[in-house]
Amino acid sequence: IKGIKTHETVENALKIVENLKHRAGKDAEGNQIMEPYMSAGYELFTYNNGVKNKITSVIDNFTYFAGDHKITAGISFEHQLASNAYMRNGTGYYRYSSLDDFLNGAAPETFAWTYGYNGVSDPKAQVTFNQIGFYAQDEWNIRPNVKLTYGIRFDDLIFDNSDLQRNDAIYDLDFGGKRIDTGKWPKSRMQISPRVGFVWDVFKDNSLKVRGGTGIFTGRLPLVFFTNMPTNSNMVQNAVVFGTKYENGIAVSHDSRLDQLAGGMITNVDDAIKKFGLPTTIENPVAGSKISGVKDNFKMPQIWKTSLAVDYQLPTSFPLSVTGEFIYNKNINAVTLENINIKDPSNWEHFNGADNRLIYPSDYTYVSGKNAVVLTNTSKGHGYTANVTVNAQPVEDLNMMLAYTHTESKEISGLPGSDPVSTWQGMLTIDGPNFATVQRSRYVVPDKVIAAINYNLPFRHKGLLRKTSLNLFYSGYSASGYSFAYTNDMNGDGINNDMMYIPKDDSEIKFKNEADRTAFWNFVDQDSYLKNHKGEYAEAYAARAPWVHRFDLRITEDFSFKAGKTEHHFQLSLDFMNIGNMINSKWGVMKNASSSNGCRILKYEGMDDNKTPIFSMYKINGEYPTETYSYNRIY
Repeated sequence: IKGIKTHETVENALKIVENLKHRAGKDAEGNQIMEPYMSAGYELFTYNNGVKNKITSVIDNFTYFAGDHKITAGISFEHQLASNAYMRNGTGYYRYSSLDDFLNGAAPETFAWTYGYNGVSDPKAQVTFNQIGFYAQDEWNIRPNVKLTYGIRFDDLIFDNSDLQRNDAIYDLDFGGKRIDTGKWPKSRMQISPRVGFVWDVFKDNSLKVRGGTGIFTGRLPLVFFTNMPTNSNMVQNAVVFGTKYENGIAVSHDSRLDQLAGGMITNVDDAIKKFGLPTTIENPVAGSKISGVKDNFKMPQIWKTSLAVDYQLPTSFPLSVTGEFIYNKNINAVTLENINIKDPSNWEHFNGADNRLIYPSDYTYVSGKNAVVLTNTSKGHGYTANVTVNAQPVEDLNMMLAYTHTESKEISGLPGSDPVSTWQGMLTIDGPNFATVQRSRYVVPDKVIAAINYNLPFRHKGLLRKTSLNLFYSGYSASGYSFAYTNDMNGDGINNDMMYIPKDDSEIKFKNEADRTAFWNFVDQDSYLKNHKGEYAEAYAARAPWVHRFDLRITEDFSFKAGKTEHHFQLSLDFMNIGNMINSKWGVMKNASSSNGCRILKYEGMDDNKTPIFSMYKINGEYPTETYSYNRIY
């Protein structure tokens, strides 16, 4: 239940539950309260969810030596068949406006059920492809201390369209001149990947090496992103959803079929099919609310990667080496998602003021009630990594390592989920997912320090004991990146993932009341990200949680003994994970943003006659947030 922390006593937790019971449902004005909420029963995603892959690979390489050249050429063939079963709401789904509605048998505000056609209980979508690759490489020893490696690779991926069936009801939908053909995979396209690299032993004694390279690398997208198209084509299974649409807690549309569910729940799919006259075969397929597709010119991911590194052995009396490395990546064919049912925003209105984002009109889609999300490519996005590593052995039996890594990565979407619509809707943006700009990757750790000390105790062992080792490992980093966004939908696209504008001063933001204004600026003053980015839109995942400092200790004992002519070795280890926490209770413990509602501190309250947005400050359990991060744990 949202709102209960692990440090609360049972008595306090019961009080919170009672409080939630009275708060859930509708407010005094009759508007729906979206949170907090309670859920019970089987979760929505696991039932009949599984992926099976069958892969056949054939590779033949040829190597030829010609003087200073080592030439390698080859051909590869891969056949892969992937089947994916995914039945969200496969056991039925009901959502009620309040606990009282559920207990009293009122009609739910949402009903959903997914079932297979022709009585199939475990329907599956399938994708099959053949990939043919040709490649050649030359390792050329230009000089005894200089080696150049260069090559090229050609890859052609060919899909099998026999896995698919076109749903004419989907194909007939006109999304501003665009259509989705669920009976056709992308066309076969050859992708070329040239590469070159070098190693230079500067002084010919391995004391200083310079190495690097540049080239294009082609990857592979998980096939679940492709099976979404047949899964959501309504040719494998039928996903039924009767829903209620809200805007700021106010119901603006309601499926009348929900009224037939008043008085009790249907728990058998056959009964639901009979009651609502749902189709059981695909003779007359329909277009569901969730449609998936793949652009006809879609290409597998490609990236241009360049690296440069230096390895230097310092002229000291003991082994001491330093390595510096820099890697830069630029997207050529990154993968993202586009909802082709969203209209061109050229003539849409904008908010007034410093935050002049789009205002979605009521008719912002071509076809009402549909999400038509397709896989497509973008060249936007880049990243780099810089690393310095020091290794030393100042005395015998003592090895030390220290490394620092700085990483930055910008992208349109990291595709954090496998469901196309939820992944598209999950993008944090200013003007909506279709108009997303490059932002920090949600997976990047900008700065990280690691260190290790390994010491073998210097004494002579007798009997079975052969060696005693102490290993201490340290890691320091910011564990999570957060995004300052509004608590609700501001631009009107129906998605509650609108990034916040950080006003440079009081003239750039309008509050509902003076208390909210004071609480907001007090919060800004204590947060380093907000203070340093005034007058800007917040960037996704750019607000970093405080650093975590963690120490791990391992003690190992090595043993050996002889049994006849055979010598046996075994090791006993003792691990103390996060041992620093025994010294300081805050060491090795991550702070999170639960004390600031996940960095969602402002609620959009509407706009005035001049289209200037009005905000209120979000409250947690009736109190304004005063700190961004804390050690609270919410489950």
